[in-house]
Amino acid sequence: MRIAIGGLLHETNTFSDIPTTYASFHEGRDDIHAGAEVIDDLRGSKSGLGGMIEVVEAAGWTPIGLISAHATPSGDVQAAAYDALVGRLVGELRAAHEAQPVDGVLLYLHGAMLAENHHDAETAICRAVRAVIGYDIPLAVELDLHGNITSEFVKEIDILVGYDTNPHIDSYERGVEAATYLVETLQGRMVNPAVYISRPPMLPPTINMRTAEGPMRELLERGAEWEAHDSIIDVSIFGGFAFADFADAGTSILVTATDPGLGQQAADDIGRFAWSIRDTFLKSIPDVPAAVELAVQSIANRGDDTRPVILADVADNPGGGGSGDTTELLHEVLRRGLSGAAACVWDPETAQQAAATGVGNSGTFRIAGKASDKYGAPLEVTGIVRHLSDGDFVGHGPLMRGRRGNAGLTATIDVNGFRLVVTSFRHAANDRGYFRVGGVDPDTEPLLIIKSRGHFRADFQPHAHEIIEVDAPGAANPFLERTPFERVRRPIWPLDADVTWE
Repeated sequence: MRIAIGGLLHETNTFSDIPTTYASFHEGRDDIHAGAEVIDDLRGSKSGLGGMIEVVEAAGWTPIGLISAHATPSGDVQAAAYDALVGRLVGELRAAHEAQPVDGVLLYLHGAMLAENHHDAETAICRAVRAVIGYDIPLAVELDLHGNITSEFVKEIDILVGYDTNPHIDSYERGVEAATYLVETLQGRMVNPAVYISRPPMLPPTINMRTAEGPMRELLERGAEWEAHDSIIDVSIFGGFAFADFADAGTSILVTATDPGLGQQAADDIGRFAWSIRDTFLKSIPDVPAAVELAVQSIANRGDDTRPVILADVADNPGGGGSGDTTELLHEVLRRGLSGAAACVWDPETAQQAAATGVGNSGTFRIAGKASDKYGAPLEVTGIVRHLSDGDFVGHGPLMRGRRGNAGLTATIDVNGFRLVVTSFRHAANDRGYFRVGGVDPDTEPLLIIKSRGHFRADFQPHAHEIIEVDAPGAANPFLERTPFERVRRPIWPLDADVTWE
């Protein structure tokens, strides 16, 4: 058997000030992988594609690499970039299939990609694949649980597996699972799998989609009950990603089953349950001054617990399309004169200036606040350059699992005890390595400011005294009534009060 394997991932935030170009898919990473190098470079990695390759080779079959490309969440993918990337994926598939027909296809996608020329981007990708292989060859897909899944998408695939965890620490396991189901289908042990969908009219914010607790935990448990049926292969809960502004953004329940009636029954049941608990996706969080005051009090009351207090700047999460350089929270920390604090921010210009200034030297800097003037002015500060780095590190937290990280040229600037780790590549600091590469020990700082919505919790929460989420400005602010939607379907909860669903 010959199994084609490829990945093309982007979580699109229409309201991001950062454009998504072709170059975005290799900034801060090795270049885009294509063809045989997909297999050679990702074999053995604890990633979604690594899991797929492992299962295919364990079956004694041949994996055929297509493309592997990923970009940090940002604005709508430019049409030229999308066409070039999908063209490379399809071109590799066509060449392989014409040389010797492939027997199956495994794709690792996100589910919330939105391109200028294809709002339902993942459906367009799968249709392009089908144009090469037809509909008799099985296609299995792994997706992020923040995907916005459409009814058109499920018509193009045979098997679907979504993440079961948020923070997303199971991409490898889900890749293994998707590939295993494809192998079983080709071996005749799984007969005629298909995917069924339920789409309640919900557009919840991602702030309360952690899977260890709350509504997502309840929905996963409901799904596990259905998975006890022999003909229910997989239940995947997609909370959705509201900031990809298109008509079908929102929650969906996807069920892979070999019994059509039971598959749709399961999807509908869980969809109705999601609708009944929709209000539990909402939560309140303190504004900037209140959050900083709570952090000061928490530090003062830690006693013998020396673990840091974390302020999570959730609205400026680069992992959700935030710029990673908004400044309102940073200004408040400076205004309060808090020392013993550290933050990661994106500002390649300042990193270059700090490198020219040199370690141990003092300089005047304009830090962050440069991607947009909507979310706060740059920090006008005088500080000492404490550390310079090329930004390369190995992440050891549950998300990175020994994989290489790269923050680009990184400089740490000390402003009266407030250390700003300034990176050249825009990534959420979801692994403690992002601080360590700046010469900061994140386990001993009294206060950490992290621009991330939730994935940082996988590595930081076990080592934190307290985590305080902050309602600050940014492109991924969880209070959706502040977001200028233009294309989402209406009425939809929670944007509208008069929403009914049968």
